Formats: sequence, C-alpha cells, structure tokens
Amino acid sequence: MKRLVFSIILAALVAPSVRADDAHPLWNLATAHRNVLRVSTLFTAQNVRDHLSTDEKIDQAIEWCRQTGVTRVFLETFRSRYWAERATLEHARDRFRKAGFDVAGCVTTTIVGKRSTGWDLISCYTDRPTQDTLQKIFEYTASMFDLIMIDDFWFTDCECEACKAARGDKSWAEYRCDLMVELSRTRILEAARRVNPDVRIIIKYPQWYDNFHNRGYDVVRQTEDFDWIWVGTETRDYEDPRWGGKVQYEAYYIMRWLGGIGAGKCGGGWFDPYGTTERTYLEQATQTILADAREMLLFCYGSLQSGTGPANVALLREQMPRLFDLARRVARKPIRGVAAPKPPSSNADGESYVYD
Repeated sequence: MKRLVFSIILAALVAPSVRADDAHPLWNLATAHRNVLRVSTLFTAQNVRDHLSTDEKIDQAIEWCRQTGVTRVFLETFRSRYWAERATLEHARDRFRKAGFDVAGCVTTTIVGKRSTGWDLISCYTDRPTQDTLQKIFEYTASMFDLIMIDDFWFTDCECEACKAARGDKSWAEYRCDLMVELSRTRILEAARRVNPDVRIIIKYPQWYDNFHNRGYDVVRQTEDFDWIWVGTETRDYEDPRWGGKVQYEAYYIMRWLGGIGAGKCGGGWFDPYGTTERTYLEQATQTILADAREMLLFCYGSLQSGTGPANVALLREQMPRLFDLARRVARKPIRGVAAPKPPSSNADGESYVYD
C-alpha cells in the first residue's frame, strides 16, 4: 500500500514536467543537441524595453524560444544611446534562467558618443569622453552577465581633426587598428574584468573581411585578446534591392577563414531576416552550420515577430531536425579543397571579396 501511494505521489510530481516537455518537441531536440549546435537569439536593448518589461511579455518570449528550439538568449544592455534598465534586465535574466535557458549579455557600440565623420552610427574613439562612456557601458554589462557579446559595430571610420592629429605618420588602417586594439584591452576587457573577474567577452566580426583593417578590426591581435570570436553570416537574398549583393557562400567562407585564424575560439554565426525569403533565410542557417559553427544566433527577437520573420521562423522550425543532423555530420571534420590564402589585414587591391 505504501508503495502504491508513493507511486501515485511520484506520478503527480512528474506529470506536469512531462506534459510541458511534450508540448515543446523542438526544445527537447535542441536541448539534446546543444553540445553539437546551440540555437540562440538576441533581445536588443530596445527589445528588452518593448518585449521583456512585464511577466506576461517574458512568458510570451519564453514560449516563442521553446517553440523555436532556442536554448540561449542574449540580453543587450546598450544600443544607439539607449541603456536598457537594470531592473528589467535582471528580472528577465532571472526568469529565463529559471525557465532553463542559458543567458548572456550583449553590447552594440552604435552612437556611443561623438559621431564619426563617416557613418553616423559610428563613433570617434579618439575622443576621450567617448572612451569613458564606452568603459561605463562594459562595466555596467559585466555587473550583470558572465558572458558578453559585442555586435559587429566595434570599429571606426572617423577622419575628424582630432583623429588626423592623433594619426600622425601612420596610415588610417594602422592608426585605427592600434587604437581599437588598445581600447579593446583597456576600456573593455580590463574594465569589465575589474567589475567581474569571471566575465568572458566575445568579439563578433562583420562580413566585410577585405576592409577589416581599414576600419580598425585587427583580427590577429583582437582574436588573441578576446575570449571568443563570432562571425556575421547574414548573406540575405542576393537580388534584394536594399540588402542584396552577397552570395550565400560568403557566410561559409568568412566563418571558415576566421575559424582558421581563431582556431578553437570561433564559436558561432549570427544572421537576420532582413531582405530574405524563407528559403534564403534557411540557407543562411545551412551555410553557418556547414562552416562548423557551434552556435547560430537568430537576430533578433523583435524583428522575427513581424515582416518576413514569422514565415522564416516557421520554415526554420520545420527544418531544425535536419539542421541538427547536418551539424552532427560536419562537426570538427577537416575540410578539403584548393588552398586560397587570405592573409589577415591584407589589401584587396581592386579584387575585393574574390573569395566569395
């Protein structure tokens, strides 16, 4: 009789979790395969404000992530002058953790301070007050998260008078690389680690590999300095009038190239729904996995709720079992083919992006 009572009690305790698992088969599959391929998404600082400010909205986000097979979320603290509120970030972080997700932070270094003379989203990092703000952003983020991703706007194209004076006899590429390496070390890595000695920081590189050094990305020194590197693999639709012009193979190439530079530090690829159809969105995922990514990030939660996002996600969910199988098949396998060296920080000399 006691054994029967114990069995009934045990069944009552276990049944709710079993029903929850049965409702999320893709979550179960993703959890089982997370050591081969992890699926993640990002909430931009503005997404945090708009989609994670109440428990009801957090519940909706958790459900969407489970239905999509997402097992890690990145919560962004800063983007384009906007600081997400600490209370909202910490509450969302704790809710996601309690629901079984891994949670990390993110920073997008757009409009940090003094505007660049080039692209108006980019800042002049010769400017000392801008450097001070940069440091405060990473101190703030490190106080809440043990893992932080930097989106691929960590560069400069400024040619203001202060930059010209500081450049001296160096080329723009030399000056910018030296500047961004130094700021990466002192204003990001050292500053964040003083606040949180356990913090690890990911630098995510953009796609325009032939111009990295011209805007301050030094993939050798920065890859050595940062804990992890990630890669932008958002090739989108070649024919799209706004976002097009990139062949799908570039996602594979740049991930493999940076993976060769970073070896075990190359963690994942990041793509978005802009200028895509369902098929080209899925192709971004396929190319990212073929390039041996250990994680693919779906940018971003807010954008995936409208426009082409829902249709893209519907097909991705349908194909997720195949993608996990593909990841298992290609994991850590050596590649074969004709060697085509691309030295880091090398000039294209009129032959830009021939490796695409």
